Formats: sequence, structure tokens, C-alpha cells
Amino acid sequence: MRRCAFHPLIAAGILLSCSGASATVIVDYRVHRWTSGPGADGRTYAIVIAAEPWSWRDARAIATEVGGSIAATPDSNALMFAMSIATGSGAFDCAGPWLGGYHFGGSGWHWTNNATFVPFAWAPSRPAQSIMLDSAICLGGTDAPDGTWIDSLAGPDAGLATRSAIMVWNIITDCDANGAPDQLQIAVNPSLDADNNGLLDNCLPILIADLDGNGRVDGADLGLLLGNFNGPGIGDINHDGIVTGADLALLLGAWTQS
Repeated sequence: MRRCAFHPLIAAGILLSCSGASATVIVDYRVHRWTSGPGADGRTYAIVIAAEPWSWRDARAIATEVGGSIAATPDSNALMFAMSIATGSGAFDCAGPWLGGYHFGGSGWHWTNNATFVPFAWAPSRPAQSIMLDSAICLGGTDAPDGTWIDSLAGPDAGLATRSAIMVWNIITDCDANGAPDQLQIAVNPSLDADNNGLLDNCLPILIADLDGNGRVDGADLGLLLGNFNGPGIGDINHDGIVTGADLALLLGAWTQS
């Protein structure tokens, strides 16, 4: 992947792209918890790197598949934190990472977390795209963030080519306790889930079925699961989005013997 510096034509709204088609294969990630500093929300973030330039919609779809979303930067604290993690290999090949800011043709700008959009960080002459075209936001800068946003058409074929995005998780499943969302690890290395049940194969059943975290799989966990049966939430052990008999079977299979 060649590196691409911003070009004067881009500042004028004429957008260049790297070679290579859009892809949705994640090849790397670096996880960070926002636990200190102004605005810290305690959530899990990651700078996620794709194999090739991808569209904003591709990045959003992948974020959803791994249980997260593209991170918004609706205030200066969130922007500063995003800048602090947008580092390392792939983060600025060719442009900065996608953020959770977008507008669809004819509408105003929005954040993925529904925060009010305040236009405090646009780079000079931005936004440059027609309000009638779908556009999205990535971090501005050349090789590193410069504290601004750049707007781009939402795909690498016509807009800025970036192969990174900043993603965020409100809650993560981390059965191996390494700080990384299990679904993100599987997306990068599917062999970690050889049985294709959405769970890391090296996690003991008790770890994934111990819903209340007391070190046992017992009636308390069964009650939590049954309380959400046929819906989302606690008890969705296989992470398919709904609590069903498949989750019940996993829980009963891990039942702690007295």
C-alpha cells in the first residue's frame, strides 16, 4: 500500500484516490480504553485497519458485525482522544481513519451516536462536497492527525482512500481477558473460531456462560437468560443477536457441578 499525502486538489474538493478496490478484510487493530482525561467514558476503542481502501459504509458494516460502531467525535475531548489512538501502521494510508460523521444526499451532518453536530473542527475550506452527495468524515492530516476533520465522498473509488477507521464498543465480550473484543479478534483471524459459533475456541464454556460473573454457571445465570429469552441482551451466549434455545444449550452444557 503506497502512502498518499494530501494534495492541493483535495483541498479544493477534487478528490484523489489510492490504487486498489474497496475491501472489508480487517488485517490489524490496536485497542484502547478511554479511562482517563477530560471526557473519558470508560468505553473500548480501536483503530482498525483493512487490507485495502474501504468505503465509509463498509467500515460501518464491519463495526456492526464486530459488535461496535464507528466512533463519533462531537466535541474536542472526543476528537483529542481519537487523535491519540490514530497512530501506527495503516492509520494514515492514504488518508486518516473514518469517523462516525456523515450526511446522506440532501440532509445535514450527523454523528453515529446521535450527538448534536457542531462544526468546530473542519479543515480550511471544508466541507467541500456537494450537499446533494453522500459524504462522510475522516481525520485530517498527512501521516498523522492535525486536529481537523476532512469530508469525503463515502467510497475509495471517488473520494479519499483510507483503509482505517476508529471503532467503539459500549460493552465487549472478552472471554480471554486480553482487552480486545472477541468478535474483532475473530474477524482478523477466523481460525480462532474454527467451529464458527461466534466464540473464541480457547475460552472455557464456564467463562462464556457465567452471566453474572460469580465463577459458576447456576440458577442465577439461567434466570438471567430466561429473562431475555427471544430477545437481545444478557444470555445471548453465541452472540447471534437473540437469546434462543442455542444459548440455553450452551449454558446447560457448562452447568457447574455441585
